[in-house]
Amino acid sequence: MKKHVASALLLLSLAAAGTAYAAPAPQISGTTAVVFDNTGTTTAISHVFGSSDAGKTFSESFTFNYGSLFDVTTGVMSTSLRSSSALELTSFTLTGNGNTYYGVKTTAGGIQTYAIDASGLTAGNYTLTVGGKVIGSAGSFAGTLNVAAVPEASTTAMMLGGLALVGFAAVRRRRKDGVKLSHGGMALA
Repeated sequence: MKKHVASALLLLSLAAAGTAYAAPAPQISGTTAVVFDNTGTTTAISHVFGSSDAGKTFSESFTFNYGSLFDVTTGVMSTSLRSSSALELTSFTLTGNGNTYYGVKTTAGGIQTYAIDASGLTAGNYTLTVGGKVIGSAGSFAGTLNVAAVPEASTTAMMLGGLALVGFAAVRRRRKDGVKLSHGGMALA
């Protein structure tokens, strides 16, 4: 019985310790508001870290609101110049409306890139966050945030309906005029 009580207490203390752990807060953080006009646009995102930031972790956020259904393509890149200018990019996420989209990382030599491509996002507030660590005496990242409105289904339906009406009118007019073309291209009455 004592073994079961001791085991239960040990299990309970381990569970409590696991839920009590939280990742350390970044040492550098900032937020930049990005404004779009709902017609589809591209904007630059970037941040430069100085020598006083060496060895520190960072989390830079870019917030925006989009008023209709949209697609987003975004990417960020950091290039290392040996130990003098280097970042270690560790995360790239887009969050909003209860969803999180994670960036796909690619590394080639001293170049790190992250990319996110998401379609059919609903209107609302979104946050694009770049995380990492300054591992050189300084560093920077830069990228783009591209958004494009997605036509609503009713707009597409109206366009197709209009195209059908134009086609119907052309066929009716041709029949009304009684014009038939022969194989040689001459009009017959």
